[in-house]
Amino acid sequence: MKLSQRDRKRNGSGKLHRRHLPFYMKPTILISFVIISLVGQFTWALITTVYFRHVNPVWSSIGFALGIVLGYIHGKWTSRMWSRDYLRVLKREISFWDAKGATGTTAYVMIALGVPIFIGLFLKQSYSSLAGLQSYVFGFIGGMNYVLYSWVRRLPR
Repeated sequence: MKLSQRDRKRNGSGKLHRRHLPFYMKPTILISFVIISLVGQFTWALITTVYFRHVNPVWSSIGFALGIVLGYIHGKWTSRMWSRDYLRVLKREISFWDAKGATGTTAYVMIALGVPIFIGLFLKQSYSSLAGLQSYVFGFIGGMNYVLYSWVRRLPR
């Protein structure tokens, strides 16, 4: 998505505005993602405790809380990266991979989401652990989108 001539004239100062962000980074979409992750978590916790009575809800709570913390960290790093380099990427002055922190945040997500899921493959007999891992993913997504939402809300329209 290139900046139009009108946007270049309006944005002569080189400041990032909300109108430059893609659809999935608009405030209403980000808050919808947070709400969906909360509804998903509560639905998942309800289903696992009803159908698998031996699942301990403590693992779900721990997984969700850990996911929120690590998602929050990722959201902070991503918002810093985009506040610094998003316009340059949008104007095609640099590629996404040239943005400072792009490879680090990508590696962080791959490790933060990939490692627990990979470990979960070996815990097939433990429904408690799998319930915790699913809750972790919901928490990660919710925490990350909340931080991105708070960053986007601070941008000028």
